[in-house]
Amino acid sequence: MNIDILIDAIILVTLLLLGVPAPLCFAAAALFLFATGDFHNSNFLVSSGFSKLSSLILLAIPLYIFAGGLMTQGGIAGRLIDLAESLIARVKGGLGIVVVFSTAIFGAISGMSTAAVASIGSIMIPKMVERGYDRGYATTLVAASSVLALLIPPSSSMILYGWVTNTSITAMFLAPVLPALLLIGSFTLLNLFLTRNMKVVEPPRRSLRDTGTDVWLKTKRAAFGLAMPIVILGCIYGGITTPTEAAAIAVIYAIPVAVFIYRGLSFRSLTDVAWKTGQIAAVLMVLVFFSSMLARVWTMGNVPQTVMESILGLSDNKILLLLLINLFLLLIGMFLDDISGVLLASPMLLPVAVSLGIDPVHFGAIVGVNLGMGLITPPTAPILYFSGLIGNTTLPRMIGYTMAFILFGYLPVLLLTTFVPELSLLLPELILGYQPMGQ
Repeated sequence: MNIDILIDAIILVTLLLLGVPAPLCFAAAALFLFATGDFHNSNFLVSSGFSKLSSLILLAIPLYIFAGGLMTQGGIAGRLIDLAESLIARVKGGLGIVVVFSTAIFGAISGMSTAAVASIGSIMIPKMVERGYDRGYATTLVAASSVLALLIPPSSSMILYGWVTNTSITAMFLAPVLPALLLIGSFTLLNLFLTRNMKVVEPPRRSLRDTGTDVWLKTKRAAFGLAMPIVILGCIYGGITTPTEAAAIAVIYAIPVAVFIYRGLSFRSLTDVAWKTGQIAAVLMVLVFFSSMLARVWTMGNVPQTVMESILGLSDNKILLLLLINLFLLLIGMFLDDISGVLLASPMLLPVAVSLGIDPVHFGAIVGVNLGMGLITPPTAPILYFSGLIGNTTLPRMIGYTMAFILFGYLPVLLLTTFVPELSLLLPELILGYQPMGQ
């Protein structure tokens, strides 16, 4: 491996560990190569970055972010919570189950875990504390559940993984769905177990008729929000549109719903959502631009091949090698956001996975679940700290509950996703007729 590329990798990792924003880390690494690399003509690096930005697939991400922002500010979160609460909040620990399901549905609308934390957490954490739930637990539950947004389509992380690895985006939308459902189930059971000794105030009982009426009314109120994921995925898997075109349809659908039906947005606040979307998209484009440049140089320097040879040289045991890959992904997820983690890890580790007989779609599901776990794994745990700010609590009050969700929720699902390929490949095979590698 070229010494300049090795130093460049050290610079990138060091800056990331120091907490420098990811786009600046990738930019610094790229500028180092500009200054020290012997490329004769560095224009090809710039052109490689711009060529990646011209991809229509990337356009889907800001469109989904915009649509999710419209629904976030348009009042959808409150309606989803009301509906979920009317269905299941009257069982012991039911308000925690409401958080899990509301966050999962909201993740399918926004595609971003931070948006789920801000929208669901700001409403549900105070409500849970008022009902007798421990504040640290309520905040942890929101953080753990919010990461489902990485796995439930439309997921920005899966779009980027498919783009970086030239894997079908529609297949990648489906691959993490069953792992996400397992996480929902495990979080629900953990919630019932962890809250069994809390002095939770249960809501008054109601007749079956009153409950049915309430559910019907709240379903009608939330219907347009619930229909949004159905519209998006129906267009994609019905063969009507591409994922990018479906994202545009989502925006067209969300504007009248948020402004005229739910009336949660004015035309002035609509421009605010557009401005925030532009900021997020700009940061993402800078990150993609410089990461594409680095990927080009690292490929020229045989970095992926070197990583593959190094990992495969440690052992010939497939199970051990897969565990090492998962450990590497977990470390990346602990220090990076999911977008940066996908851009950094996928090109390097996919050749290793393929050499072990792992299908790219299957590996994408492993990446998604693993990076999601990293976002709530101390010591860095960016989503956990963000949830702490929303819930007005500290890490010591969350750490015990966090480890319970990691060890008994995320870790079993991650191992199942890794060693049971059918969990990730079943839906792509059934719905798309996808043929896994080697079949």
